[in-house]
Amino acid sequence: MKKEILISTSSFGKVDATALELLENNGFSVELNPFGSTMTQEQSIELLKNKVGLIAGTEKINALTFDSTNTLKYICRLGTGMDSVDLVEAKKRGIVVENTPDAHIDGVAELCLAGMLDLHRDISLSHSQMKAGVWKKPMGTLLKGKTLGLIGLGKVSKRLIELLQAFDLKIMATDIHWDEEFASKWNIKKTTINEIMEQSDVVSIHIPYSTANRHIIGSRELAMLKNNAKVINTSRGGLVDENALISFLTDNPSARAYIDTFENEPYSGELVKLNNVLVTPHIGSYAKEVRMNMELECANKIIAFFS
Repeated sequence: MKKEILISTSSFGKVDATALELLENNGFSVELNPFGSTMTQEQSIELLKNKVGLIAGTEKINALTFDSTNTLKYICRLGTGMDSVDLVEAKKRGIVVENTPDAHIDGVAELCLAGMLDLHRDISLSHSQMKAGVWKKPMGTLLKGKTLGLIGLGKVSKRLIELLQAFDLKIMATDIHWDEEFASKWNIKKTTINEIMEQSDVVSIHIPYSTANRHIIGSRELAMLKNNAKVINTSRGGLVDENALISFLTDNPSARAYIDTFENEPYSGELVKLNNVLVTPHIGSYAKEVRMNMELECANKIIAFFS
């Protein structure tokens, strides 16, 4: 008898079917997300009936979810962030939860670099204006030689640092788990969030989300920034107070922000209306090679768990 699993992330198998074929060839019956977007909790609860495993997206998974099923044994979060899953409640019920902690690194780091370059030269703004029939040349700035402040010195920010070597940046960072060997190798200054906000030309956020660091960048921190600073969040929604960011960007039209993750997704709030904001719909891992690796990692983990 085949083991039934639900794959709730809407893009699974669309780039490449290898992971789906691997699951089916190893005795799994797969139900895919039929909605084409992030599931609501109610939708996932309905589809989880009789399922022993879940390959999860970013939908909320908590006690209410677990109360609805007595068959679920294993969850693999397709991605790195685990804030959507109540890990304490899962452990109480003996449900194993894993993620794919490494497959996304290149995708997010490259996207962050792309956003950084865009903000300095207003590429997307110029594109939108030309599409609207407006021929206007914005005066940008070079990324070369600027000061970059990294909130978090984990795997993504380390890869970003490697990608940025041609730009001759002064880089400072803060992290609760400081890697002195890496910092020394790449000449990274250890500092505080306050110093990063005060001294950086570009601030990029690379930490996991938790209730303890919700809105770690808020009105107080944004007020410390230079009036032409750039803020980038390709990490997790909720780390930046979006209302405070809107106020800062409105008051400082020379400032810029690139936001790929939002507190509530899908997002259609005020940030999308500002000309000095670049927004994308949480696409850090949306590169073909990255998605294929993530899906295969999840498939292999779920196969190993039930073997």
